[in-house]
Amino acid sequence: MIGTSKRLITEEKVKNSSCSHCGEQNTLIAKVFSKMFILKILPFVYGKSTELSCSNCKKVYDEKDTIDVVTQRRIDIIKDDAQHAWFLYLGYGFIALAFIVAIFKD
Repeated sequence: MIGTSKRLITEEKVKNSSCSHCGEQNTLIAKVFSKMFILKILPFVYGKSTELSCSNCKKVYDEKDTIDVVTQRRIDIIKDDAQHAWFLYLGYGFIALAFIVAIFKD
């Protein structure tokens, strides 16, 4: 019940790019995840992560794999456009509400 987790935000093809393993065009898929810390039932979102894979040869690219600069820029744009779900901010809202109640309690 307490720990880190990730949740899929979006999955999108990286246009005008080719897989360095099989050489096929427009087969790279970028998946963007919300990284979050779960405290019982309260989520606290703290960032995004991406995962890159090829739909043709099924290769999953690691962070250590070299990706050309143009493809990396396209992946960064997809990552920047992805939005966290609104309910992932409930933990922050609950903490802020508890803080306000504690201040005005007396």
